[in-house]
Amino acid sequence: MINLTVNLELLAELVAFKRYGTLSATAEHLMITQPTVTRGMKRLEEELGVTLFDRSVSNHIKLNDTGLLAANEAAKLLKNVDDFTDKVLNYDRLRNEFTVASIIPGPIGLLNFLKDQMPTRPVINWQLVNPDNVASDLENLKERLIFTDHEIINDDLESFYLGREYLKLEIDPFNPLSQKKAVSFKDLTGMTFLVLQDIGTWRKIVEDNIPQADFLYQNSINAMNTISQYSRFSFFVSNLTQALPDTLNRFNGDPRVTVDIDDPKNEMEIYGTYLKSERRVVQPLLKALSQAWPK
Repeated sequence: MINLTVNLELLAELVAFKRYGTLSATAEHLMITQPTVTRGMKRLEEELGVTLFDRSVSNHIKLNDTGLLAANEAAKLLKNVDDFTDKVLNYDRLRNEFTVASIIPGPIGLLNFLKDQMPTRPVINWQLVNPDNVASDLENLKERLIFTDHEIINDDLESFYLGREYLKLEIDPFNPLSQKKAVSFKDLTGMTFLVLQDIGTWRKIVEDNIPQADFLYQNSINAMNTISQYSRFSFFVSNLTQALPDTLNRFNGDPRVTVDIDDPKNEMEIYGTYLKSERRVVQPLLKALSQAWPK
């Protein structure tokens, strides 16, 4: 059996060379000198005992077939090292914290509002999770609980149904639609809306289902509040956010009218998704949250 120890920094240089194609571009990306990269690649070849580069053309090197294989495998190894480091650090953090995130803002806003009533005090990550990363974030222990818009069940994960979220319209009382008890998305054709920049799955729903609408996206809730108070633009709330302090602040001296949106697209099932191994810790909070879920 060969006892081989390879420097991870040299593997990172090899991966960078495959991506950028030249010694100078690799050095620039890694913020080191070109001679350092040259020496590093020669040292890596010596450590592995193989030739990784084709040097047949003067002043130009490229990866040979062995080098391409080595670079691809090095990329996998470096990712595994990163995952290992993240998992260890996240596990140590989770021993003392109940971290919660979401793919949409409503559930974490509601949880934050109700956190003093929860059996476990959560630590909320306000940065929304990419839906494609839910499983990996949970498996790597980045979060203990993630709110999702669909059920996830596999060998390691499961979901707990919490309830539904649906949008409502906050509208200028002088707008004729304010006299209606409910409107459809199509009724809102051509209107202009103030919307938070990061609303997850809801962004695609409103953009796809309200024809010819303009959406004025804002990066912060403070900007939303200020513009709402000094303009007549309509905006959305949901059954989860309608009674939250940040929402109520927008109505300071501003008589908006709440109109229901009666549309088959205006409904989202919300689940709490977690590792099955965390069921005993997570489910008491989920049960308490489901009992307080706004109808």
